[in-house]
Amino acid sequence: MHGSARIIASLLLALFLCSTATAAESSRQVQPVKPASLVQVGVIDALLAGGYEGSLSLKELRGLGDFGLGTFDALDGELVLLDGVVYQVPASGHVARPSDSTTTPFAQATRLTTAKNLSLSAGLDLKAVEASLDATLGDVNCFAAARIDGRFATLTARSVPRQAPPYRPLTEVAKEQSVFPFTGVEGTLVGLRGPAFVRGLGVPGWHWHFLTKDRTRGGHVLAFVLAPEGTAQARLQTLRRLELILPNAGLSGMDLARDRTKELHAVEAGQ
Repeated sequence: MHGSARIIASLLLALFLCSTATAAESSRQVQPVKPASLVQVGVIDALLAGGYEGSLSLKELRGLGDFGLGTFDALDGELVLLDGVVYQVPASGHVARPSDSTTTPFAQATRLTTAKNLSLSAGLDLKAVEASLDATLGDVNCFAAARIDGRFATLTARSVPRQAPPYRPLTEVAKEQSVFPFTGVEGTLVGLRGPAFVRGLGVPGWHWHFLTKDRTRGGHVLAFVLAPEGTAQARLQTLRRLELILPNAGLSGMDLARDRTKELHAVEAGQ
């Protein structure tokens, strides 16, 4: 090949490589950033009606998010998903690590990828903390997630005993709950918020589960007061996408037509 031909060939190759790299870079730049989503397994009204049969494995749940809450097959305690690890708080209150093959009938999971940081003032109670989070987020008509790490002057949590068929409604089971009072405890709150319009589908308002700092105790949160000294640190994130996963067996045979708002309130408040 003559020298001039080699020069032309080299130039053409350089131009080709340059255009390929530019196209690849352009492709990377135009890829849209997927907004944070809340993935929900099951329907809260089905759980209230006694739908306690698990439909999704914990392995699958961890693939959907690393932060969340829920319950287990047969209503066997409270589920806390934190830092990609699933913790189980049974009626004893002592945390266990369930196997990946364990299933859940109801759970919610997400990833705190674009979370805001917020310092919470000492001495705030649950309602005041929720009001502060809502004010920071600015829009109550969307889903949200919040992780709070800190010390609590008092905190009250609960769990419920494992059930056996025929399953009773959750309001009846909740009357047999185990209540765990904590004083001067450090730990982490896992919170998810649903907007008012999710009645029947999910939980409107904030829903909190708790783990102690050593991850040995916890439960569904009924009340708390932040410690009078220091501050608690919150990470919070708005979620504007919802993915719903229904059980393969469907929800046939359940009465999901009636309004169960009062039942949900009683269960969430531990009444």
